Amino acid sequence: MSPTQIAALILGGILLLAVTAYLVQSIEAQRRQRQMRLLQLRDQIRRADHLFGSLPAFFVTPEIRALLLRYMEVRWKQVMELDRSDEPHKQLARLEEMAHQPFDPGQYPSGQLTQSPDRESARRSRALLRELAQFLVDLQKVGMFGNDTLAQLIQRVKQSYTRLTIELELLDAQETEQIAGPQVALHQYRSCLMKLQGFNNANQIDAQIFALQNRIDACQAVADQIKQETEEELRAKVEREREEQRRNGLH
Repeated sequence: MSPTQIAALILGGILLLAVTAYLVQSIEAQRRQRQMRLLQLRDQIRRADHLFGSLPAFFVTPEIRALLLRYMEVRWKQVMELDRSDEPHKQLARLEEMAHQPFDPGQYPSGQLTQSPDRESARRSRALLRELAQFLVDLQKVGMFGNDTLAQLIQRVKQSYTRLTIELELLDAQETEQIAGPQVALHQYRSCLMKLQGFNNANQIDAQIFALQNRIDACQAVADQIKQETEEELRAKVEREREEQRRNGLH
């Protein structure tokens, strides 16, 4: 074998090694890219699934629920393209089953001033709504589901967030009533009533307004009674002082 042939074989070997190394690196890069994409998709699904399972049903509309399900369906189908296991198929079947379950937001608690039983529940629900609003804004940024649809849902979420803020104010007013008396809490109650009256299409808002109006009427009755008793005591005091002056004038 001539030196030229030997050199050609060596060069060919080196070239083969270089091509092999390039192919191995390319395959490894694709594998890492695929793994990163799967991690990203699963993280996005977990975020939506968390919202779906944790959001307070009373403050969620059927449209929001349907959008979360649709979002998870899209993401699981994207996972299916990268993951050949049975998991994506099982998850898609689960989503379809969830989509057919009836949506029940629950009833407003009769006679109660707030839907939330306490401050902690109201704060937790409000934090979840803030998280939902950010989720919808993120969807707008990537152009999913149409900007008009998302804008309407974001507006609805903001309304529910504000309503929960009012509920926290109502809980503060109830505490004021317990500590300082109904007449002191009247201003807080009336302020909340004015705010709630602006929510014409909020879920079961009439029941909340009705309960609050009844509480205001009851507090006003107590305040009127206290005012009347105070005025009567003042008149009685003035009358006693006048009587005392008349008696002193006779001596």
